[in-house]
Amino acid sequence: MMSQGKRLWLLGGIAAGLWAQDPPHPWNMRPGRALIDMPADDSGVNVPLEEAELNERLKKYGVGVSKGESVVVTLVKRKGDHIEVQLNGGGFTNRELLTLPGIDSIRWGMSEEEKRIRRDIASTRDKDRRRRLESRYDSARSRRVSPLRKAYEREQRAKRGSRFNVKLRSDVASDLEQALAPYFAIAP
Repeated sequence: MMSQGKRLWLLGGIAAGLWAQDPPHPWNMRPGRALIDMPADDSGVNVPLEEAELNERLKKYGVGVSKGESVVVTLVKRKGDHIEVQLNGGGFTNRELLTLPGIDSIRWGMSEEEKRIRRDIASTRDKDRRRRLESRYDSARSRRVSPLRKAYEREQRAKRGSRFNVKLRSDVASDLEQALAPYFAIAP
């Protein structure tokens, strides 16, 4: 059983933690428009912009927010020495990769070749032949499903938005707006 003093101490700690949190940023849930293509990943766009880095991320992850697209600022938060501005959800995260269906998922169905190999595996008792057939099955499955899975991942990434990572000494809205002006326009 918790004493009265411990309860007060605990409540005081919780209140202090809540008090220390930054107030909501004025841009939270405001509409805006992207002035550049942005990668479909939570790595986002670093400001000041390094074009080579941006092009590499676009090539690797696809486009999460297209140039000219209307978006919503879903979150603005300070993280150490930079400000993170999340658009339409902030981008696809590595954690979300775990939720994608794997190579052996029933989502991808089974080709006639794969069905035939599976029947051959089930009907053999020879361990060496079984291993060769399983290897052949894995190769056939991977060759067919890998492109489907990559396309599905790109599709999911495109739905998750992107973000800006801005190095600023303050989070004053005018400073942030000025830093993002070449890349993003917040609605008035």
